Amino acid sequence: MLKIMIVDDELIVRVGFQSCINWEEYGCEIISTCESARDAITFFEKQVPDVVFTDIMMPEMDGIQLVEYICTHYSRTKVVVLSCINEIEYVKKAIKLGAEDYILKLSITRNTMIELISRLKEVIEKEGEKEGALELAGNASPLHREEDFRLLLSGSPVCPDFERLLDRMGFIFDPHVSYCSGCLLIDHLRTAMDQEDMDSYTRRYGLINIIKEYFGKLPRFELAFVGEGEIMVIFTLKAGEKLKVLLPDILKFLNHTLKTHLNLTLSMGLGSPCDERTQIPFSYQQAKEAAHLRFFDGEASLHENQAEEKAPIVINKDVQRKIQEAVFALDYREVSRLTDEWFEGMAAYRHFGQIEVIRRSVLKAWIFISGNTFQEVDDASEYDDSVFMADFWRAETIWDLKHCFQDELQMILNQLQANKAASPEIMGLLHYLETHVEENISLEEAARHCSLGKSQFCILFKKTTGITFVHYFNKLKMKKAYAMLSSGKIQVQEAADRIGIKDISYFSRLFKKYYHISPSDVKRL
Repeated sequence: MLKIMIVDDELIVRVGFQSCINWEEYGCEIISTCESARDAITFFEKQVPDVVFTDIMMPEMDGIQLVEYICTHYSRTKVVVLSCINEIEYVKKAIKLGAEDYILKLSITRNTMIELISRLKEVIEKEGEKEGALELAGNASPLHREEDFRLLLSGSPVCPDFERLLDRMGFIFDPHVSYCSGCLLIDHLRTAMDQEDMDSYTRRYGLINIIKEYFGKLPRFELAFVGEGEIMVIFTLKAGEKLKVLLPDILKFLNHTLKTHLNLTLSMGLGSPCDERTQIPFSYQQAKEAAHLRFFDGEASLHENQAEEKAPIVINKDVQRKIQEAVFALDYREVSRLTDEWFEGMAAYRHFGQIEVIRRSVLKAWIFISGNTFQEVDDASEYDDSVFMADFWRAETIWDLKHCFQDELQMILNQLQANKAASPEIMGLLHYLETHVEENISLEEAARHCSLGKSQFCILFKKTTGITFVHYFNKLKMKKAYAMLSSGKIQVQEAADRIGIKDISYFSRLFKKYYHISPSDVKRL
């Protein structure tokens, strides 16, 4: 592999440069990122890179001095100058001193970087052939970190291949070190990563590189994405190295930078240190469970593995009944008070094992309060979808769950309030739509059903429901489809047919509009 060094005094430039391409894919490895020329020179004493990308204008020792130093002492290392438009005279000086090339910061793109790297590899290979002493990664396949990390989590610790995988990843047997796994979760994932493909690629590797910058002060580590919004970190600890002392402050500063530049934060969990490298997957499972404790503490939180298990939550049906009574009485203040009191009580059950229990408790309470049949079931997909909402299961924190619950209660309150003066014709139509969802009823047909003119019908319908007829009927169809799909008993095409939609592409687009996921993804919730 070509060994790459990046030197720039601005964090955002270092991270952006690292993230513009997948370096391993093109036979390169970034061995160091330095924020000063002096740091770069110090690193040269440990390891000599093949290529150095350096800024020109830096405090204390500038890029020109660094170019001169490298070209004098390490003539085989290629230097590429990173410059701005107004620094052309400095670029000429750097080239004269021996720099291989230059690139304008504002013109850095994926394609220009791939072209530049290919050219540099060709030059280095030719020089190596002349000297007869070159070993590039052209003879060895690059290590696919993410794939190896996933294999590590899915493999069996007693399998011989598992030991070989650990060797290949660099986690060798050493009685003098221990390993500690960490799990980083992107907070509010759907909002944070809702970008176009290219931008998502940049943000994904930009995130990894910012983490590497800040974690550089910690004991040696490796990290990679192992799932959507999930990053695995493995620390290699020598005797006396302090991970837990440094980590809280580093995570705090890291999240400040991430919020500033990428508008996201990370929550983190730590597993127990393990002396046996084969226990790394177990340590990571502990870390993942700990990271999910953000459910109680909110975003950008740090947690360690919990040993004790608390008694499971028991649904307080008296609370459910009281909230239902307050809703039917349109007592907004009492609904708010009871909801606050109930969620504060559940928040005290602070353990990973309680998270799903709390979600189910809230969902069951919602079923009871909304007036649907209440029954004990083991699978959320068995609930009546007229009340089942994917948002209950996607809520990352207990307070997100509370807001979701309150929003649904508010919808009932609004509907009950509106129904006091609702048109009997419209109420009759709503009941008819519930039982004829497989039909494609037009606006004109709906108006005729109510014996109303089209304009009068539109006004009365929106006054009663708060939305238009088309929106209401489409939403009802999608709700019914969600119920059928979540049962896991029918295919997407059949669900579409049952609600009167023959075009599967149109059905998928409409479904995603209302639920923000595809119909085929529902079964995985």
